[in-house]
Amino acid sequence: MEKILSTFQDLTNDQLYDLLKLRQDVFVIEQDCIYQDFDGYDKQATHFLIYEHKKLVAYSRIFAPSIKYDSESSIGRIIVSKPFRGGDFGKTLIRESITYCLKHFRNTNIRIEAQSKLLNYYKNLGFIKDSDSYKVDGIDHLQMIYRFIK
Repeated sequence: MEKILSTFQDLTNDQLYDLLKLRQDVFVIEQDCIYQDFDGYDKQATHFLIYEHKKLVAYSRIFAPSIKYDSESSIGRIIVSKPFRGGDFGKTLIRESITYCLKHFRNTNIRIEAQSKLLNYYKNLGFIKDSDSYKVDGIDHLQMIYRFIK
């Protein structure tokens, strides 16, 4: 397993291609959802990539407070390639994304916009529900928070 944390500017062409392809494969094709993936935030994110045997299998975007949410850091575009789901890649991705936030953005909570069907998955990783369910591009989502101060 190879783990890479990178700014947008430091991503290699191959890494950028890999992460955009993974996001398209899952969020657009697998979930049959046409949405605007290029949302203007990639250049402000820290990108966390996990490779297994030179194949990108998991990815997230991490944001400092005030980029996506006023006083909270956030993790988004959380994704694991279909053949690698159910193992440790997703938990490793999320736990290490949380660790990064706690280290670099001290004293802030971490907010995610999670698909509603993954409520219990994220609860088991320390997040708590912070909104009712709502639609994003036809898919039920909700806000969840990982509290820095419990």
